[in-house]
Amino acid sequence: VDDYLEKHPVDAFGGPDAASDDFTTVQKAINYAMTSPLTTGGIRGGSADGMEKFKPRSFNLGCRRSVYLQLGGFNEVMRFGEDIDFSLRLIEGGHSTALIQEAFVYHKRRVDFRKFFKQVHNSGIARIHLETRHPGSTRLVHLLPALFTIASVIALFLWIGRLGLLALAVIFFIDAYHRAGRSVEVALLAVPACFIQLWGYGSGFLRAWWGKYILRSKEFIAFKDNFYE
Repeated sequence: VDDYLEKHPVDAFGGPDAASDDFTTVQKAINYAMTSPLTTGGIRGGSADGMEKFKPRSFNLGCRRSVYLQLGGFNEVMRFGEDIDFSLRLIEGGHSTALIQEAFVYHKRRVDFRKFFKQVHNSGIARIHLETRHPGSTRLVHLLPALFTIASVIALFLWIGRLGLLALAVIFFIDAYHRAGRSVEVALLAVPACFIQLWGYGSGFLRAWWGKYILRSKEFIAFKDNFYE
């Protein structure tokens, strides 16, 4: 980080999201689901040229103190998406950001799939709230999980659709095997982790979209009281 900032004095930076060797098998599978181009399009720091401009998140955010204070820090009203809101304000304010490829951050997420679903469901909800605060910030990569969720429901009623989901599961397994240390156990768990990531985020996005644009309801967060249990 020091070497990079000496050559490129940016205002804020982050490093790629990675899994440490001492993570549990489930955490390694979840890390794959959250960083694979097949699920998140590489927007979580795996590539500076992913489907969206790199935005530091709270788990891998370094920022100049003067800039942080100028922007007022995180929006404490937001329980989810506050780090993306901060990064969007950084960029909208003309401040420079960078992905430091060699500065890996070992991001330990939820310890089981139930907690993981709650996390990504709330992240999907937060995306609609972010669009309210930052019109035009939603990209194709944010819409894809919602479209996939709808397509999955339709696919369950069609034999060719069920075959397609099975084929996708095989693709997830093969890719996870090669990307996650060639571990069969991690690759097997990566399959449900990927579907949970897509369905969880997609259902949260659709739920918040319906609430905002159809029901005209106020902002909300699901699993507010028991998310961390």
